[in-house]
Amino acid sequence: MWASHVRYTIFSLAFVNLLYCSALKLASIDKTYKKGLEAYAGERWSECIAKFEETLHLYKLHRIILINCRLKCDSKKWNSEIEEIEDIKIYEKFLNTRLCITDCQIKGFEDAHLNNIVSESVINDMDSKKPYEYLHICYFQMNAFPKAASAAFTYLSANPSDEKMKKNLEYYLDQPEVDASEVVDFESEVYKILYRLGIKEYNLKKWAETAANMEETLTDYFSWENMCRAECQHQSEWEWSPEYSVTVSNYMMSLLICKQNCQNKLEHLDFDSGNNFLADVLNYLQISYYNLGRIEDAAKAVESYLLLIPNDEDMLSNKMIYSSLTDKDNFSKRSDITYYFKRDKYEKLILDKFYNSEIDNAILSMQE
Repeated sequence: MWASHVRYTIFSLAFVNLLYCSALKLASIDKTYKKGLEAYAGERWSECIAKFEETLHLYKLHRIILINCRLKCDSKKWNSEIEEIEDIKIYEKFLNTRLCITDCQIKGFEDAHLNNIVSESVINDMDSKKPYEYLHICYFQMNAFPKAASAAFTYLSANPSDEKMKKNLEYYLDQPEVDASEVVDFESEVYKILYRLGIKEYNLKKWAETAANMEETLTDYFSWENMCRAECQHQSEWEWSPEYSVTVSNYMMSLLICKQNCQNKLEHLDFDSGNNFLADVLNYLQISYYNLGRIEDAAKAVESYLLLIPNDEDMLSNKMIYSSLTDKDNFSKRSDITYYFKRDKYEKLILDKFYNSEIDNAILSMQE
């Protein structure tokens, strides 16, 4: 009875959502994207640009609503109204979270006048930056060469082995209208911009500016990775089993793999893990703080660095130098770095312990 009731409820909500979207004529990402493709095929270049740009804007809005609701509801503390029994408490938590996310998303999409239904094929195209493969041509046809170059560059950021697009970018860079220094990734994460800016200031020995940019880099990176991890809650498919525990564990394994894969996006900055990236930022911070005479902050950066890479001889030597300049109590670990390190270590231990079966390999192939 309960199973049929749940299925009926899900169907009813989907049907109500369909009627609601039709009545209010909410913006649809799928329909807008389709209009962009039709304009591209019909060589209506101005319309092509307008529809693809609108699609990208709507998809970003869609992601923000979903992610904000997940982060808000996952962090919420629930007060139980019934007697707590340990093995049942987890059910109440997830059911409360489900209601919270549902209510939050309904309100979010209503306020944005946006249809919340997006097909898997369109989601895949958005995540692989497919619209930019069309946009660069539309920009080119409208003689907007700088935008065409940036669109090609943006597509390559997600598809670095596309030889045809590499040649397109080379062509654009050869045009007199295009300034290579102004070619940008339209979807570059803020932490990457701050990190590169911090390095630029460091090379100019502007220590205060370097420290400020690198501190902001840390803050924004943590925020970005948390958002990336929240996106992992969208799992289109995973290994199903009639055994409840097996199905749930398969989903959790897929979720963990996806969360860990967020760190793979650091490859564009030549880092193979979040820990190594954070350590590099901390290195710039300790040098900057030393040159600013902020030895206590430098000591904290050094201690946090050594939590991530404990056997780094250069940093151990720096610690000895700072030990002669400040009290040993100032060598404390930053709380943000400590939390990140412990969470990452724990997740990797779980994956190392349980990720060893053919089923789990199949899950990984779905993530790639």
